[in-house]
Amino acid sequence: MGILKNDVECDSGDESELRFEGDLYKITETKKLKKLWFKLVFRDLYYYKSKQEPSHKGMHNLSGVFLKEEAPLIYEGRTLYCFSVIYPKKARNYYVESEAEYKEWVRHIQKATGYSNLTDIYEVKVKFIYLKMLRCNFQEYILRIFKI
Repeated sequence: MGILKNDVECDSGDESELRFEGDLYKITETKKLKKLWFKLVFRDLYYYKSKQEPSHKGMHNLSGVFLKEEAPLIYEGRTLYCFSVIYPKKARNYYVESEAEYKEWVRHIQKATGYSNLTDIYEVKVKFIYLKMLRCNFQEYILRIFKI
């Protein structure tokens, strides 16, 4: 059994395993803004009622999820920065109050999930050449032909 840090089990005792923590907001079913404390450990996102809570309320495993950066939202006169964690059967939206916090959460979740963007690895250059309409068995098809 590993070392326990605020009820979150870590294997080696290395402080770097606790990758990131902070406040995130969720919008409830009744359209109210709810503030929760989150801790990202490896690929697990633990949430607490507050920073002072001794045990977490729940946990979401981030294996196999997609992260989507959303447009800022104006909520009751405040600008909230949003990202979505998309699971196979559900998406969860999380909000923060500053763009700097937003960028940090996105960066840490991307790192935890092994995210990589095709354009981060390769320089992609696509040149559009033309569209061509085809008819086959009374069906119309449009072909896009690209040159890479």
